[in-house]
This record gives sequence, structure tokens and C-alpha cells, in this order.
Amino acid sequence: MKLIERKQYLDKMIHVIGTPDIKVLTGVRRSGKSKLLEAFKVYVQKNIPNANIIHINFNLSKYDNLKKYKDLNEYIESNYMEGRDNFVLIDEI
Repeated sequence: MKLIERKQYLDKMIHVIGTPDIKVLTGVRRSGKSKLLEAFKVYVQKNIPNANIIHINFNLSKYDNLKKYKDLNEYIESNYMEGRDNFVLIDEI
């Protein structure tokens, strides 16, 4: 399967780094939202040395225990690092 690079969407995501709003990627099924999130994660890893990425993918069974909001919140808080640029990426929510 050929991966279509979505540079314009990635650039929009990069442009809003540091703003306090929650960002949500929406689109029809199989349109590349997860791949775009992965590309964003790679960008952050390469370009923001102070980044702490908390990545949760609900397609993976290891995150099944986070389906209740209290458990999800506890997981995020326990992985949050003071003094770092924290990114919470949640896929397939």
C-alpha cells in the first residue's frame, strides 16, 4: 500500500504546537488519521528535544484498561513530566 504524504496537514499541526487548545483529527475511515498522527509524533521526537510523548493507541489491547476516564487520566498524570513539553496523543478514541 502506498503511503500518501499529507504535508499540508502535518504543517498545520506543527503550526499549532504550543497553543493551549486540544487538537482533534477527524475524517472518514481509512483516510490516514493514524498515519498523520504517527508523522506528527516523529516530527516531535526529531525536533523538540524537551518533548515527553504520551501515546495511547486504543487499537492495542495493552490500553484496554484505560477505557474509563479515571483510569485514562491516572495514566496520563503518571506519565506527565514537569518541566518538559508534554504531548498526549490518543489514537482510535
